[in-house]
Amino acid sequence: MNTLKFINRDRELNSLRNTLSSTRSEFIILYGRRRVGKTELLKHLLKEVDNSVYFTGRHETPHHLVTRLSRIISERVNDDYILRYPFRSFDEALEYITRNELVIAFDEFPYMVTTDPSIPSILQEYWDNKMKSSKVKMILCGSSIGMMERHLMKYSSPLYGRRTKQMKLEALHFSDISSFFPNQNITELIRIFGVLGGTPAYLLEYENDIFTTITKRILDKEEYLYRDVEFVLREELREPRYYFSILTSIASGRTKLSGIMDDTGLSRDITSKYLSVLTDLGIIQRTIPITENTTSRKGLYKIRDNYFRFWFRYVYQNLDLVELGNIPYVLEMIHNDFPNYMGKVFEEIVVQVFQRTNAHGVFPFIPTRIGGWWDKNEEIDIVALDERTGDIGYGEVKFQKRKVGLDILNELKRKSNLIQKVTKRHEYYLLVSRSGFKKNLIEHKGDNVILMDLKDFENHMEIRNMTSTNGM
Repeated sequence: MNTLKFINRDRELNSLRNTLSSTRSEFIILYGRRRVGKTELLKHLLKEVDNSVYFTGRHETPHHLVTRLSRIISERVNDDYILRYPFRSFDEALEYITRNELVIAFDEFPYMVTTDPSIPSILQEYWDNKMKSSKVKMILCGSSIGMMERHLMKYSSPLYGRRTKQMKLEALHFSDISSFFPNQNITELIRIFGVLGGTPAYLLEYENDIFTTITKRILDKEEYLYRDVEFVLREELREPRYYFSILTSIASGRTKLSGIMDDTGLSRDITSKYLSVLTDLGIIQRTIPITENTTSRKGLYKIRDNYFRFWFRYVYQNLDLVELGNIPYVLEMIHNDFPNYMGKVFEEIVVQVFQRTNAHGVFPFIPTRIGGWWDKNEEIDIVALDERTGDIGYGEVKFQKRKVGLDILNELKRKSNLIQKVTKRHEYYLLVSRSGFKKNLIEHKGDNVILMDLKDFENHMEIRNMTSTNGM
């Protein structure tokens, strides 16, 4: 397992630094899923600020909350008076923070509200009447996305409309994770991302080989990864059993609304409602073919985080076997299905990298839109469109062990003719292969046929400076 480290999230850090350096008061909301790196980001940021205080909420009485806040502020600003005469209320604490124009970060803010439900109203009063005319910088941070939005961003909240900045911290992109594993090859990096996703805390559990990690860190019921997905979701969801059934269905490959309904036995109204909640929380997303508009009925659902997807596909459905100690059988199931699982993962990695780089240098044009395309039983992994010129590129992505041959190119050309709604000018065909290409395909490489193996893909990321500093 990797030791804990902070790999700079340059964009996020610079944005927060600029905000903290402003000459006015700031009310900042930082939120995102648990274990995504919010606390480490805050601590790294506040190390640079002299008059800063970091305070984390927890389950305790209101009296203990205020007493602990007194002690932490006293230690941070070297004020012994507060230690001898602690604040008697949260109001008094805010009065001190305002008068001394501190930078204060309240982490796990939803826990603070659970401890004392009056805190949002108290903050509203102090912000409106005193803080916003000072130079106070206040950061409210939390992991429960639903609670953070309910307490801070909904119209009914006392604090609605007060924020001057908000930042949702997302999991890492594939291009960022090489900083965690500088000695790993591109194939293993793809496997790591496919299993552990982009959550920094999960990546730190890696054991130098992905199946060793699965055995020691995921299928061991004493390890936190074994049930962490369940704990994270139970914090957000009121009726987890229905949500878990829907997520299991999606992870197993039923990505259409009708397929999810058939698999779960839930009605259309109930399924749509739960899918909407999961989408709002950022746990799943609905994707549409690149040539369709947002109202398309061809939308498919997918789990955004790869570890959630892996867990629901292989762990959640086999909890009884793991509990009984039948780990070898579960591992065999994973081994047998892993190529199918990783094929889709690699396809999504390539699409996301191309979207992030705008496929610069891949096609001889700059796409305005990049995504996948599907219709009935037909699918094209990548379609890149330049809506200004009509240029279009089609791509097929393979993570298989055998080399890709001419038959795959011919099949891609056949499927490309099914796209009728795009005005075509020049057409290009891209094949991305983990294992390289057969001679009969290499002979067709030319102006409109582009071949990219894993080394080429890795070079594309490095050229675009995408393997550097974003992380926990």
